[in-house]
Amino acid sequence: MTDYTPAPDVAGNDDETVQLAANLYEHVRQLNYATAGPPSLTQPATAYAVLGNLSAATYGLDQALDQINRFLLRELQAGRLGHNHREDLTGVLSRRSQALAEARHYTQALCTALNEAQSAIKTVRSRPTRGRKADLTTPGETDEQDAGVAAAADDFPRPISDPPLIEPPPTSARHASIRTCRTNIPEV
Repeated sequence: MTDYTPAPDVAGNDDETVQLAANLYEHVRQLNYATAGPPSLTQPATAYAVLGNLSAATYGLDQALDQINRFLLRELQAGRLGHNHREDLTGVLSRRSQALAEARHYTQALCTALNEAQSAIKTVRSRPTRGRKADLTTPGETDEQDAGVAAAADDFPRPISDPPLIEPPPTSARHASIRTCRTNIPEV
C-alpha cells in the first residue's frame, strides 16, 4: 500500500507525474473499500455514478497509455534513449509498443463494458423498505417485485471469494466479442 500524497492539479515535473500515478492506486483502493457496501454504497444512483466515472477514468487511461507510447517514440527518434544492458532499443521498444497496444485494447473494451453496465442500470432505483422480508404466501401484502428483492437480499453482498453468478465464457470465446470505446485510433 502506498501513502496518499496530495498532488497538484497539473504535474510540473517528473516526480509529480509519478505521484499522480501513485495516487491513482490509492484512490482505487479507497474506492474498493467504499463500494464494499453501506454506509458508502446504499443507492443505485451511486453505483450508476461510480460506473460512469470508472468508464471516464478508463477512457483517460487509454489516452495516458497512448501518450506514453508517443513520448518514447519521440525520444527514440531524437536519439535521447539508451539501454542499461546495451540491448537494441528498436526491439525493446517494439515489444513495449505491442504491450501498450494490447493494454489500450483492453482499456477500450473495459470502457465499453462499463458504459454498457451503467446504461443497463440507468432506470434502476431503490424502493422503500417495509422492515420485512417478502413473503409471497401472504396474499395482498406483497407484489411481484418483492420476490426479486428478497432473493437479492439473501445473497448480497457476496464475498469476492464466492464463485461467480455467471459462468465465464470458454477460453476460445473470451476475446471474440470485445468492442472498444474509440475505434479510429491510429496505433503507434
